[in-house]
Amino acid sequence: MRAVNLLPKDAERARRTTPDPALLVGVAGLAIALAVLFSMYMSASGKVQDKKSTRGDLQNEYAMLAKVNPPPKVLPIQQKVASLENDRISAVASALSYRIPWDDILGQIALVMPSGVKLTTLTATTPVSANPLYSSTSTTGTTTTSTTGLNISGWAYSQESVFLLMTRLKVLPPLTDVTLISSAKNSTASPVTYTFSISAQILAPGNAS
Repeated sequence: MRAVNLLPKDAERARRTTPDPALLVGVAGLAIALAVLFSMYMSASGKVQDKKSTRGDLQNEYAMLAKVNPPPKVLPIQQKVASLENDRISAVASALSYRIPWDDILGQIALVMPSGVKLTTLTATTPVSANPLYSSTSTTGTTTTSTTGLNISGWAYSQESVFLLMTRLKVLPPLTDVTLISSAKNSTASPVTYTFSISAQILAPGNAS
């Protein structure tokens, strides 16, 4: 049996020309997105333009202030005073670099003292030339040394304790040339003790190798 179309021709034509609703929704969404992007672009462009305008105004104000209030000129006396101040700062820094840190050195010696060893005397000599500010520049022929002498004397209950003290003093960073001057048995004491004398050199910080 052959199919027969009973719909009117106008209704069929209208159905064919009606657009797809999904397509309409897509086109409307695209238009809205484009409108939003355009609005954002215009807003950002306006902000950038405002910042450029503000920067230009500030630059103009700075230029006007520089013309009205130019920076003060540096006088020759000011340059001389600044040069002398730099010399003073350099001299003080140099003096501090050669200063003997006695508190640190004596503290290190106290830390390495073995038990059973007692010190009776400790003498130290700081040379004038350890500080370059006070080094002699005269032609009197006086010579000085850049090292500091240290001498300690005391007693111990055994020679091993004296040797242990020597070993420990040699590993201290500030000391160099640690030498045993004398070590003698004191048989009159009870118990028996050993008196000793040790010398060393302390290099100033500016001369330490």
